[in-house]
Amino acid sequence: MPRPIAFVTTVDPQGRTNAAPFSFFNAVGSAPPTLVLGFEPNADGSQKDTPSNIIATGDFVVNLVDRALAERMSAAAASLPPGQSEIDHVGLDIIPSVTVTAPRLAASSVSMECRLTHDNALSGGGRVILGEVVEFHIRDALIESLDPLRIDLDQLDAISRLSGPYYGTIKDRFSIQRPA
Repeated sequence: MPRPIAFVTTVDPQGRTNAAPFSFFNAVGSAPPTLVLGFEPNADGSQKDTPSNIIATGDFVVNLVDRALAERMSAAAASLPPGQSEIDHVGLDIIPSVTVTAPRLAASSVSMECRLTHDNALSGGGRVILGEVVEFHIRDALIESLDPLRIDLDQLDAISRLSGPYYGTIKDRFSIQRPA
């Protein structure tokens, strides 16, 4: 099934930036806006840099991935030594966040600054992390209306993770009216 992709940026305790994509991700609440991220451990059982950084610093940024960012997102999934920045490795530009330490990806059309609210260890070595969105950044061209907030999905051009090397887009859509 298609899964949205969180291209997560973090900073480690030494101030080094990290960016990694995760597709065990979704919104789970709106009051307050809350996101969930699921992390599998490395093959040797150790934690990936991203959850370790989130736990150490208490914040992170979820950057959404559109078609234009897809190749660099995939390249950032490479296994690099701890402390080596995927941002430098794939040539991503970052911009400062407003309320959290972790930077945003300049190329992402939607970024959400988050503060850690819950960290849950899973029995298989993975983690489930919840974060409250404390700041939204949405490229102006994507906004169809403000009240209520509506995003132009064609302009967003978000991709989703399928399986293996496969990704999908949200171009094929249909609508069903909800009952009153």
